[in-house]
Amino acid sequence: MELSVVVPAKNVAATLREQLDALVAQSWDADWEVVVVDNESTDETPEIVARYAADHPRVRLAEARGGTGVNFVRNRGIVVAEADHIAICDGDDVVGPRWVAAMGDALREHDVVTGPIDAERLNAPWLVRTRGLFPRDAPRDFYGIFPLAAGGNMGIRREVWERAGRFDEHLVGAVDDIELCLRLYEQHVPIAFAPEAIVHYRYRSDPGALFRHGRFYGRGRPLICRRLAEAGLPTPSRVSGWKSWALVVLWLPRLTTREGRAAWCWVAGNRFGQLEGCFIHRAVYL
Repeated sequence: MELSVVVPAKNVAATLREQLDALVAQSWDADWEVVVVDNESTDETPEIVARYAADHPRVRLAEARGGTGVNFVRNRGIVVAEADHIAICDGDDVVGPRWVAAMGDALREHDVVTGPIDAERLNAPWLVRTRGLFPRDAPRDFYGIFPLAAGGNMGIRREVWERAGRFDEHLVGAVDDIELCLRLYEQHVPIAFAPEAIVHYRYRSDPGALFRHGRFYGRGRPLICRRLAEAGLPTPSRVSGWKSWALVVLWLPRLTTREGRAAWCWVAGNRFGQLEGCFIHRAVYL
């Protein structure tokens, strides 16, 4: 087995079929598998995987019990994966038609790989306008300091994952992939970009979900900034988010529209989450 595709999953019955359909339709010139790692779902997630496994021998179900959080589930999936080359995607997104081959080919040459994130296919145009688009020709980065491989579109060799220290299962805030990428950067492990490893990303659209999701992202950002400072690396300005704080006030009149509410809830969630993270991690980065 040369490649294992790890799909962490918790209560994703509404979207998982679309992701699995996209995966099982793909081909590659070596042996590969799909390992869906269920984290004690209370919906039909495990039953859906079992049905796919019955029809598609390369699909199998694994369980992640006794812990929570996407990092715990990702780590469990990599532990039980048969291959030493790992590609990770999420159960609520959809991989592009060449994703498996692009990841598998790239991992033959590189330690860590990522690809484009497309937000247009799975989201309404009004929702895309509230968040903007991702770069399509290079990895994203953390304030221009170090490159990022999105946790939902990442390829990594097992020995690099072990050497870097695995995904941190104790993080507070959705910086799981960013924190691992910081450790890779400190260890001088480059992140390669595979243009055909496209993942179609699904945004949340409910204002409450957007606020909670933004808050979760914001809470972890001060931790990354603190760790950069502790390592003697460049850090963002402590007031780099001032424009976003201004938008929280300036966009209040936009709350009367669906698009305006979505945009405000995402930005406000990030800002209040980051303020909360400053207290949690004892680092002032507003």
